[in-house]
Amino acid sequence: MTRIINFGSLNIDYVYQVDHFLRAGETLAAAKRSIHMGGKGLNQTVALYRSGQSVSHVGILGEDGKALFDFLKSSSVQTDFLKIASNGSSGHTIIQVTPDGENAILYYPGTNHELTENLIDSALNASSQNDVVLVQNEVNDVAQIITKAKKKGLRTVFNPAPFTNEVLHYPLDAVDALILNETEAAAMTNMGNSDPLELIQELKKRLPNSLIILTTGRKGLVYTDPGINGKAMPAYKMPAIDTTGAGDTFVGFALRAIVDFWEKADRKQFEKLLDDAILAAGLSVTKAGAVDSIPTLTEVKTYRLKQN
Repeated sequence: MTRIINFGSLNIDYVYQVDHFLRAGETLAAAKRSIHMGGKGLNQTVALYRSGQSVSHVGILGEDGKALFDFLKSSSVQTDFLKIASNGSSGHTIIQVTPDGENAILYYPGTNHELTENLIDSALNASSQNDVVLVQNEVNDVAQIITKAKKKGLRTVFNPAPFTNEVLHYPLDAVDALILNETEAAAMTNMGNSDPLELIQELKKRLPNSLIILTTGRKGLVYTDPGINGKAMPAYKMPAIDTTGAGDTFVGFALRAIVDFWEKADRKQFEKLLDDAILAAGLSVTKAGAVDSIPTLTEVKTYRLKQN
């Protein structure tokens, strides 16, 4: 089985239920607070193994994040390159969630920005030929990870979230698959609120050899690759409780489709597996929290059977 090597962030999420997002100068009482495991990296790792994939997580936690380490280790995630630093605090977020399920997130990187070249090299040197590297923009040295993975002959999937201007200077021509949303695509192309098909066509001009998946929220997604100019796939209508982690759920399940496509070049099967990823993301918004809301592949298949 292909293994996904995820260079990913791990956070402690503090989630507050609010009437509306906090405005400048405002003091707002939250209706409820809850604490969850999170971080784009951890969320995507959970989605990877819940979708039946083999995953190794590369990252750094503070002593306050030992529970996250134990959780991943007990979940059959390979943790050989997941380290706990004696100094420093784990990354954490403060998340506001409104009654309609929308969220706003304040992120403190903490130890997520303490990846070392030695750790990166060690994880890549332990890789096998068919392994795939996954990285988000919530850790440091992303450009180095992409470059070193390319030199090792490994395929790389990049999720440029959260978007920063640094992304524009990464070696994106070394990325084999790009998964991003409309906001990130608009920032990368400087095209503003353009039509998704126009955004993805511009991205394809810049990255003609990459598989590109552009998620469009409640509308679904558009994808393109060297063999197709652009195709839209619809989302599933779900009652949204909390959208936190929906994008990460999609990324984890989408890797299942991407890896299969690279191995078999079967577009029909690719779209079938990609539809599973869309459904998994849809199911995730029906529950609160990030990790807690990520479904298993069995749950996705069960839902589909009930609808037929």
